[in-house]
Amino acid sequence: MAGFWVTNRIANPVLRPLLRTPAGRWLGRSLLLMRYSGRRTGRPHEVVVQYARSGQTVWVLVGKAEDKTWWHNLRAPADVDLWLAGERHRARAVAVVGAEEPAEARRCLTAYLARRPSAARTVGLASPADPGAVGEAAARAVLVRADLAPAPGEAS
Repeated sequence: MAGFWVTNRIANPVLRPLLRTPAGRWLGRSLLLMRYSGRRTGRPHEVVVQYARSGQTVWVLVGKAEDKTWWHNLRAPADVDLWLAGERHRARAVAVVGAEEPAEARRCLTAYLARRPSAARTVGLASPADPGAVGEAAARAVLVRADLAPAPGEAS
């Protein structure tokens, strides 16, 4: 739990403003800032997370999801703001819980690991190349899938 404290109280307060600036172009290759509204309170919250992106879809693997609560606010699809490489994007995000949606979790985890193979250890995989093991890991995982909104003037 000491690691969470350091991350939440020291690292994230420094990273949040940086991810919104031109410095975010460098940091934003692996980290993003997500702003979402609380499910019950409607209050805005922000979280810094590692991500993988493919086209208009962004995936976040919630490490140690059982110890975190922020993703519960995305159990139902919700509009969020994402800062990727220093640029703000609107997106529609939803939590994908592997125990409830194993096929979708497997698809999301496979896409995530294709771009971040080193994350295999986070979900207990020796290698992201074993489809059976990925399916088992996905059943235990929580991911957030965010579909980016088209930019103004962009075809949808």
